[in-house]
Amino acid sequence: MRERVAVLGLSLVAALGGLHPAAALAQDTFELPTAILGPWDTGDGAHVEMYERDGLYYGKFIHFYDEPPADGVDAQNPDPDLQGRPLLGADFILRFRFDGKKWKDGRIYNPENGKEYKADLELKDGVLKVRGWLGIRLLGRTVEWTRLHDADASGDGGG
Repeated sequence: MRERVAVLGLSLVAALGGLHPAAALAQDTFELPTAILGPWDTGDGAHVEMYERDGLYYGKFIHFYDEPPADGVDAQNPDPDLQGRPLLGADFILRFRFDGKKWKDGRIYNPENGKEYKADLELKDGVLKVRGWLGIRLLGRTVEWTRLHDADASGDGGG
């Protein structure tokens, strides 16, 4: 009887979350912290290189295949010393730590308005889910990035 209740409970949780029970169990698998390293396509005009420095994870713009935001210059940055820097090569995924399942407690910088947002990153089925929010996580937005091959990251193919 206990097993039926446990399976029913897991099924209910999975159904409410839109997951099949087996998929809900699969979510408990752990990723390697380095699994997000390398080039990614944001799906909205840019390629990003994810990298690790001093145990934290960052991302920088490495290619724009559309018009870069803010004409390619970080003009809205609240730090006057950074207002003229080019966006190409600039970090905008900032200070994420890995907790065994996802990358958390980081920030996403938006060069179009010069603001940072709370964020977390999660890798599922080879897709990097990037969620940013202002205030509470519920009021956020998630975008999905796809991994690039090295040749695509340079802008020579894939965009």
